[in-house]
Amino acid sequence: MQSYMVEVMSGDVVTSHQVAVAETPSKAAIAVTGRAVQDWRQEMLWIRVTNQADWTVYKFAVK
Repeated sequence: MQSYMVEVMSGDVVTSHQVAVAETPSKAAIAVTGRAVQDWRQEMLWIRVTNQADWTVYKFAVK
C-alpha cells in the first residue's frame, strides 16, 4: 500500500486535501471523496493525487 496526498481542485486552486493510504491512486481518490472517479478530461472540478514516495501525480474527475 502507498501513501497518497489527495487534493480536491477547482481549476488551479486546492479546495481541500487529505492523505490516504491505498493500493492505487484511484482507490485513494475514492476513499477521500466517497465518489467514483474517472480519468480527468479538463474538467473544472477535479482530484489531484500525488504518490508521496516518488511524487508521481495522477489526475481524476468525479463521475
